[in-house]
Amino acid sequence: MGETTRALKDELKAYARAQGADMISVGSAEAFDAQVPNLQKTSTTAAGMKSLIVFGRHMLTGALTTTDVELQGVNSHMCMDEIDRLSLAICDWLEARGYVGIASPPEAAFLDLDPVKPMGTLDFKWVAEFCGMGQAGLELNLLTPEYGPRQYMGVVMTDLELEPDPKLSRDLCPGLKCGRCAVTCPTQAIPQEAPASARSVRDYRYLNKRQCSLGAQRIGIRALHLNLEDIIFQRAPIDPERLIDCRYMREWWQSNNFKVGSFAACFECWYVCPPGKDFKQLIQVPYRKQDIPVGAAATIRRGDKIAIVHRGPNPERADAYNRDKEFVKAGTVTQDKE
Repeated sequence: MGETTRALKDELKAYARAQGADMISVGSAEAFDAQVPNLQKTSTTAAGMKSLIVFGRHMLTGALTTTDVELQGVNSHMCMDEIDRLSLAICDWLEARGYVGIASPPEAAFLDLDPVKPMGTLDFKWVAEFCGMGQAGLELNLLTPEYGPRQYMGVVMTDLELEPDPKLSRDLCPGLKCGRCAVTCPTQAIPQEAPASARSVRDYRYLNKRQCSLGAQRIGIRALHLNLEDIIFQRAPIDPERLIDCRYMREWWQSNNFKVGSFAACFECWYVCPPGKDFKQLIQVPYRKQDIPVGAAATIRRGDKIAIVHRGPNPERADAYNRDKEFVKAGTVTQDKE
C-alpha cells in the first residue's frame, strides 16, 4: 500500500469518528469472501469491491439502566438511525474522492437466493471480527473492547483498496467460564454446555436464532407467524372481537409506524456481559446489579463436558426474571390478552 492510500485510510477514520462513529476498522473484501462458506459475501451483490469498512455506534448506557424494555428499544432504533446516517456520510466521502461506496443493510437478506436460509447481504459480526473491530462471543453478539456487545454496526463496501487492520489479538469472551448471557437468556437460545476439550469459545459459540427471535421480536415477524398459525390451525378458541382489538394488534401498528417493539425487545445478554468500558457504569445501577448477582451461576464439569448452571434469580429480581421467561409465549393472540 502506498503512502497516499495510508493517508486516505487515516483521513477516512478521522472523518468517521468526527461524524459520530465510536469505532471503525478496515478489511480486504477479497480475503473476506475467500473464507465465507455461503453467499453472504461482497461478490454476491457487488463486483470489483476491494475493501470493507465496518464501524459502530454504541448504545447509550443510560438507556440500558432503565427497567423499561420498550424505552430501550426506542433508544436502540435511534442508535441504528445513526448507523444509517454514518453509512451515507462515509459513502459520500468516498464518492467525493472518486471511489464507489455501497452501504450494506444490516437487517436484510435476499430471499430468492436461498429460500431455506436467506442470505446474500453481509453478516456484520463476521465482517467486524475479520476486520479486527471485535469478536463474536458465546451468544454471537459482536463484542468490542470499548462497549462489549452494546453497539450496532454498519458496513460499507468500496472499490478503494485500503490497508487491512490487524485481527484482535485476544479473546474478549471467555465462553462458559463466564456464561452469564446463557443463564440469563429468557428463551435459552445460547449454549449452556460445551466439550471440556474446547480451547476457545470460538469452538462452540452458537445462537439458536429461532429461539432468540421469540424474545427479541416479541411483536415482529415471528410473533405474526405464531398468530397466523393459531388462527389457521384453530389451536385455541379465537374471539374475533378480541382478535381485532387486542394489545398485540395495537403494538403491531406502533412497531410499523415508530419501530417500537418490532425487534430489540430483549437486552438480557447485554446487561450482564462484562467486556467494555461502559460495563462498570452499567453494573453500578442498583437494578442492574440484580440481573445476575454473585453466586447466581456456576461452571461445572459433566464428564467430558463443561456446563453453566443457574442457581436461581436473586429474590429481588424474581418477578422480573419470571416475566422475562414468559417472552417465549409473548405476542400471540391466544396468550397476549389484556
